Amino acid sequence: MTWQEIKDSIIQDLDSRGLKNSSIRKNALNKIEEIFKLHFPYLIQNPKEGFGKIEKNEFKARIAKYKPNGRLNSAESSIINEIYYRI
Repeated sequence: MTWQEIKDSIIQDLDSRGLKNSSIRKNALNKIEEIFKLHFPYLIQNPKEGFGKIEKNEFKARIAKYKPNGRLNSAESSIINEIYYRI
């Protein structure tokens, strides 16, 4: 699966769940994607191989380091869970 296919799949799933405000998670997806582009471009280029090399919780900790407050919010954490589910 390409990064765009993963992203589209997550968006489609968020839209189909009937969430009260799916835009919060969509915004989180976009923020996570920006961090990927800046600091982990190999994940965009080859997601299956890239995500396969690192455990999910360790990856969450690495991503959090690039946030101003050093923490992921629940929507961002959920999005990373969704990514790993699709890999």
